[in-house]
Amino acid sequence: MQRTAYECALAAALLGGLLSFAAPGSAQAQPAAAPAAAASAPLPRQPNGRPDLQGLWLKSAGGFQGLYIGSLDGTNFAARGGGGGRGAGGGRGAGGPPPGPVYEYTPEAAAEKADRERRSYDDPEGRCHLPGVPRGLDQPAGLYPVQIVQDENYVALLHEAMHDVRIIPTDNSEHPPNYRAWDGDSRGRWEGDTFVVDVTNFNGRTWLDMAGNFVDENEHVLERFTLVDPNTLLYEATVTDPTVFVKPVEMRFTLKRVPADQQILEYSCLEGERSRQHYTDEDGGKKRRVK
Repeated sequence: MQRTAYECALAAALLGGLLSFAAPGSAQAQPAAAPAAAASAPLPRQPNGRPDLQGLWLKSAGGFQGLYIGSLDGTNFAARGGGGGRGAGGGRGAGGPPPGPVYEYTPEAAAEKADRERRSYDDPEGRCHLPGVPRGLDQPAGLYPVQIVQDENYVALLHEAMHDVRIIPTDNSEHPPNYRAWDGDSRGRWEGDTFVVDVTNFNGRTWLDMAGNFVDENEHVLERFTLVDPNTLLYEATVTDPTVFVKPVEMRFTLKRVPADQQILEYSCLEGERSRQHYTDEDGGKKRRVK
């Protein structure tokens, strides 16, 4: 039976505890058990001396919690007290995910946000479109890993979710003119041991989450990737959009290294399959929002 992204998320959440017992060499991604001396261990580095970010990484906690994970009866597994997550421990703390950021909208954007909140079934990610930036990395903690591949000229992010791919040049080159995309255009540079990515040229169609928070074509994101220790990657992003937000939105979370014998799994998202969180009464699903 074919499944949507949201059913896959639910399945992963419900089966996370069982899959944590997967045999060595299986494809189940679990955060690596960091040795006690990891914090003081030297950072892995490329031949050119830059930190080596390569490996399979899994979000630990924090961020926007941009994907609603629910059951058909409306239970939200991403909410405080819900279970689930990929790998031992569910990928988040016992008290639930940290509270998300407060968005300060312009008056016009606030009205648009309220309208989108009433029609969460229009969330583009629920229709298998790319999630955009920073939502591509900000999937629910403990579910979808990202593979980083790097050389002296590029850093590539290969996401399991949506099989989203970003190839980022490291030469701080100019953004191309007359180009718009779901993920925008990314240009990177090194500032000491931190990889800084400037992202613009968005198509204005992405949402930040299923709660109706959104950006438009004027979105600009500044990302920072910092290898804290060999098994911990700190991700920080500043999202600005002068036609939507009164002031920038900041986010920050960590990713943990996944053991080397794990790998990204196939991810199949087929628009039109069963995803009750996105259905309306007219579409045959349970009523999720007051119109």
